[in-house]
Parts: sequence; structure tokens; C-alpha cells
Amino acid sequence: MEHALLAESLIIVLASALVIALSVRLGFSPIMGYLATGLLIGPHGLGLLAVTEGTRFLAELGVVLLMFMVGLEFSVPRMMAARSLILGPGLSQVLVTVALVTTGAILLGLHWPAALILGGAVAMSSTAVTLKQLADQDELHSAHGRLAVAMLLFQDLATLPFLVLIDVYGTGSGSAAEALQKIGLATLGLLAIALLSRSALHGILGWIARLRSAELFLLTVLAMALGMAALAHWFGLSLPIGAFLAGMVVGESDFRHQVEDDLRPFRDVLLGLFFFTIGTQIDPLAAAERPAATLAALALFLGLKALVVLFVTLPTPWRGQAGLRSALVLAHGSEFGLLMLSLAARQEGLLPQSLAQPFLMGLVISLALAPLLIQHNGRLAALLWSRGGEGEGEEYERHASDASRSLDNHVILCGCGRVGRLVASVLESAGIPYLAIESEYGQLEHARRRGHRVIFGDASRSRMLDAAGLKRAATVVITFDRRASVEKMLHHIRHTSPAIHVVVSARDDRDQDRFIAAGANAVLAENLAAGLSLGAHTLEAMGLPHEEVSRHIETLRAALHEAPLETLRY
Repeated sequence: MEHALLAESLIIVLASALVIALSVRLGFSPIMGYLATGLLIGPHGLGLLAVTEGTRFLAELGVVLLMFMVGLEFSVPRMMAARSLILGPGLSQVLVTVALVTTGAILLGLHWPAALILGGAVAMSSTAVTLKQLADQDELHSAHGRLAVAMLLFQDLATLPFLVLIDVYGTGSGSAAEALQKIGLATLGLLAIALLSRSALHGILGWIARLRSAELFLLTVLAMALGMAALAHWFGLSLPIGAFLAGMVVGESDFRHQVEDDLRPFRDVLLGLFFFTIGTQIDPLAAAERPAATLAALALFLGLKALVVLFVTLPTPWRGQAGLRSALVLAHGSEFGLLMLSLAARQEGLLPQSLAQPFLMGLVISLALAPLLIQHNGRLAALLWSRGGEGEGEEYERHASDASRSLDNHVILCGCGRVGRLVASVLESAGIPYLAIESEYGQLEHARRRGHRVIFGDASRSRMLDAAGLKRAATVVITFDRRASVEKMLHHIRHTSPAIHVVVSARDDRDQDRFIAAGANAVLAENLAAGLSLGAHTLEAMGLPHEEVSRHIETLRAALHEAPLETLRY
């Protein structure tokens, strides 16, 4: 038996390594590699092995760690900071998608728990695939990127009630009252555990951290995750729900980032095993026997979800091409959708295989297409947007044109976040006219409350810059950190107004030469500026005269290829 287990493990590891290497080489997510491996060597493929209870248990641990790390992300301050996006478009997207799919499935004769699970599976998009692709494309902080991330955050949170539903109806004997009771129990558990165990767990982690033992810290975190999962199971909830609660508690501590870094290797390996087991459950022949159902499922993941995202953004500042690009970015299935469908399919009497297989296949196909849709979301949105041209924000361009009509020899401030608001305050104190452009609604409201002159729009778009009076402006200040967007802006600014002065604020000095080459007159790296300022204060504290301090700082500034101070004066 030991030799059989060793042989099974060796087959899984070798096949996974080969297929994942191929999938990554082709530009697909490793998730697709694990799914393909399970499909290839599982009972519906070459039949090299059957999934054992031991393999399923390890896969379940992967799901437990996944939900624990999802819980880490849901700190109350972070949710409150993005509440306008999360509780606005995020909540609406999940509710509308679930309602449409559930209603349609019930009308087609499906029992309501199974219909609700299908609705939940369709509503979710892949956090891992989306975040990685957007980060690679430098679009995480764009308008459509922030909108998509907020929706993903709410989707991850919304998996909790669906896992409870699968728990309740796993035996086919659950009732609506029992479902409500268990969902209520989970909610009370959230509150009780957050209130009662927060101080204790934080204290334990603090004490362990002071011992300076990385192994002990990791074991303690694993014990917390597994212990809370076991406690939830004892109360009649699922293991992943308990792990999620534990993650929420730990996420409120100062150790969240360290916990994420320590657990990620374990999570990735065990979660890969989970996706492998899902691959073994997919039966291509069963899906091929119902091609209409498979295509319908694919249409739900790609088409319906995109339409819903576009619809829920209509009454928001993100309507237009930003909403359309978010819709394309989120038009695919997710890991949690795979989790829900596979768990429901394994529960007797909950989700019939005749329906689960087409939906699993449709979801997998949508995941395979996701990187392409995300990569080309801008080009596809431009083609689909009926008004042509750059399409997005013609209404906002009119606002920019109206706001800048009386301005001349002014400053265009691109971005009104923390740095942008400081620049705006300096300009106001000096009596210099300016117009700020901000694409994040929360930052926009913050700036307006402070009395700054700011309009909503995406300053990285050339038409928005032109509408803000680029040809009449004296200076452009760029304060956001998106390399590709900044370079595009610099090329347009130099082409439109060659003599204008352009200042760029960057997070660090890595892109300084690129921005200067693209047309910036000065690049102020925030980390270097802070370091030079700190050094100056230190020298003065040591008793050096102000003139000598200035000489040292200017010498160092020149050595670091920083712009001289004079270029930053307006």
C-alpha cells in the first residue's frame, strides 16, 4: 500500500510539473495546468490513477488555507476604505447575477438550492488570474482595475453563504429554515469569534513573534487556521468557513503580511492538489453529450456576467468604457466557482452530474479564455464602444473643457490622491491656477471636501488632457504610479505642447531615466525625496550649519541624478 501511495504521488507530481510548465509557457494560469493534469491522468482521461481519500484530504487542506488567506484580506478598515465600490457595484453585481441565473434555472425545473449554487458559481470571477494579469499590464490602479478589484473582494466574501448552503443541502434533507439557521449561525460565529478571540489570538501571535522563531510562528498560525476550522466543523459548519473566520481575526493583527508570506507556499501546493482533484472529476464525454448545455454555461460565464457588470456601473461614475473594460476583465469563472460546483456535485441529490459536467467544462473554458480577455480588454472595449474613438468619458471631457475654459498658463494636476492634494494645497497658497483630474471616486470626494478644484476623469487619456487645456497650460504634474500610462501621457504631452514643463512623481527611482527619455523635465522619486529630507534633518540635528547641510544634500542629489530643486519651482 505504501508503494502504491508513493507511485500515485510521483505520478501526480511529475505530470503536474510537465503540464504546468507547458501551460505557463503558453501563457495560461497554473490553475489550468492542474486541471489539465487531473483531466489527463484521471479516470476520465488515461486512467493512470484514481483519487484516494488521502488525496482528497490534502486537497481539502488546500481549500482551508485558501479560505484562511481570503479571510486575511477582509479587515474592517480596508473594507470601509473601499465601501463605495464594494457595497455599490460589487454587491449589485453578485445579487443581480445570482438572481438572474437562479430564476432561470428554477423556471427550467431545477430545485432552488441547486439553482442558487449555479447562480453563485456564475457570479464569481478568478481573483488570482485577474489580479496577476492586471498587475502585469500595469492596470491595477486604473479606473477599470480598481472597479474590478472591488467586485472581486465582494465576490470572495460572498462565497461564505454558498458554502453554508452546500453544507445544509449536502444530504438532500435540508430545508429553507435549516439553511437560514445555519447562515445565521455563521453570522453569529463571525461576530462572536471576532469579539471574543481577537485579543487572545493577537496576544498569542505577539508573544510567539517576540520569541523570534519562524518555525514556531508558522506552526502557531497553522494551528489557528486548522483549530478554527475544526471548531466550525464541530458546530456543524464546514472546514473552509472556520478557516475564513480565523483569517478574518488574524487579518486584524499586525502580522497579516508575514502570515501571508509564510503560508503561501503551503497554500499553493495543496490548492494545486485541489484543482487536480477537480480535473479528475471533469468528464469531457459527458459534457460533449450535452453540447447545448456546455455552450449555455459558457455563455453565462462570458456574456451574462459581462452584461451584468456593465449594467450595474451605469448609475455610477464608472459608466462608459471603464465599466465595459471591467466587464471584459471579469467575464470568466473562478476558483470558488470550481469549488462550489465540485462540492455540490459530490453531494448526493444536490447537483446532478448531467448539469454539473457542462457547467464545469464551461467554467474551465472561460478560465482558459480569461487571460486573453483581460490582456486585450482595452482594444476590445474600443471596438465594442459604439461612440468610437477613445470612447470613454465624453461627458467627463465636456466637464473638463468647461472647468478649464477660464484657465490660462495653469497647472494640470493628474491625480489628486495624497501627493496630489499636497501639490494642490501648495498651488492654492501661492495663488497659481490649476485643475486636478482624479479617476478614483473616493479620492475625488476627499479632495472636494478639502476644497480643491478637481474633476472626475482619467488623466491618462489624451482627450481628457486636451480638454483640460493642455495647449494653454504652463505645467503638468503627474502623481500616479502607472508606468505604461505615464509614458503614454508624456509622449502625447510632448507631441501636443513641446514647450510645456512636466513633473512626474514616482514611487522610486527605477523609472526615472525612462520618464526623462519620454519627455519629463523632472522626476521626483518619493523614496529618494523622503530619504534626502530625512538625511537633512539628521545632519541639522547633529549640529551642522544649514548651508553645509544644503551643500551635502545637493551633492548627493546630483550623484543620484535627481532633478535640481530649481526645476520643481513653478
